Amino acid sequence: MGIATNFTSVRMRNLPSPVMIFLLISLCGGWLKAVAQIPEEQAIEQQLPEQQTPVDVAARAVSLLSFVAVDYPEAVSEGSVQDRGLFRQTRENAELASQLVAGLPDRPGRAQLLNTLESLQASISGKEAADLVRRRANTAADRLAALYQLPRSPAEPLPAASEANTLYRDRCQHCHGENGVAEQPERALNDPARMVNLSLYDFYNVLEPTRNDAHDEAVDGDLSSRQRWALAVKVASFSAPQVAPSRKLAEQYPALVGLPGMAVLRPSELPEPARASLMWWRAHPEQTRALQHPLARAAGLIYLAQIAYRGGDPAGAYHKLMLALRSGYLPAREELTERDPALATQLDQQWQALREAILARAPANEVIEQFQRLLASVVKGRELLQPTSSRVIYVWAGILFITALALGVLLWFGLRRRKT
Repeated sequence: MGIATNFTSVRMRNLPSPVMIFLLISLCGGWLKAVAQIPEEQAIEQQLPEQQTPVDVAARAVSLLSFVAVDYPEAVSEGSVQDRGLFRQTRENAELASQLVAGLPDRPGRAQLLNTLESLQASISGKEAADLVRRRANTAADRLAALYQLPRSPAEPLPAASEANTLYRDRCQHCHGENGVAEQPERALNDPARMVNLSLYDFYNVLEPTRNDAHDEAVDGDLSSRQRWALAVKVASFSAPQVAPSRKLAEQYPALVGLPGMAVLRPSELPEPARASLMWWRAHPEQTRALQHPLARAAGLIYLAQIAYRGGDPAGAYHKLMLALRSGYLPAREELTERDPALATQLDQQWQALREAILARAPANEVIEQFQRLLASVVKGRELLQPTSSRVIYVWAGILFITALALGVLLWFGLRRRKT
């Protein structure tokens, strides 16, 4: 099926970074600079690829930037070009990503993103250090995803790899081999060094023909979103460790056993043993459900609901919010009521108020503010019922700080628009 076609000759070096940094970037998606306010879109149709929505174009640009991040370290080493063809392709991908962003509807933060992409192209042309280029490419991809509210994670639990067994055998195996062991190295899917810098969403994105040219419509044009996620999990299983992580690690890194973290995080950005743990968990999502606290799942779904609402999809936001209520909050409500009745009552009121605000089409800034309050209360309840390590506490505190600051920017920009 060609999942690795655009990742030829990739040999990625691990880039450990603090857990707090990568979680803030991935989970918050660069809200501080990218999502202050989503104005009404003014489409620039002549600059967008035909029959593609802005979301599709943004997702295609994100995919191109992912290729830059994984290809450049193999193309350039210590300021010298090692693979001219791959170097040329990397430059072209970065340029095309910039062109696609320039043709997207303008939003606050797009000008800064274009400057970042310009700096990325300069770094590539200047043959700068591989780690620097990779970080810039991944950072630009995360900012772009936040700016255009890309749904990079499913709301429903990830399917098991076994769901894609037949699909992989019928459509992929002839090219990529059984269990990802291909005769041609560039088509192999079982090398951890190639897969460690790719998220599940990156795998998913390659399987969407309107967002990636690795395949044509005949290969994967008729796949449903669930089938693509199942294939993404299947591909991830080929390079996963054989031994499951300890349950203690799931408690230490709760964001790695739930959504959206499991779908959007790149293992290479994690320190060990979190890196190997994510490699295994994302290949066996059905095994992680018992490891995830219900309120952690609720927090993840609230985040996804907020992304959907900011992206102009109130119906999708409402659906995700109800999933968070049914599968996350309600299973933990009795225990929370015993521990902190006042917090449980407050959460009941916040759920109801947010539901009513969405259904009544309340002003966007009011709805976003209620999302923030609900998320803060859910995180507080989760910490009360299942205390985490100090590092994870700092992560959640950082998330709340950024979301609160983003809310302030949102309100400021709204007032400014009204005055003008």
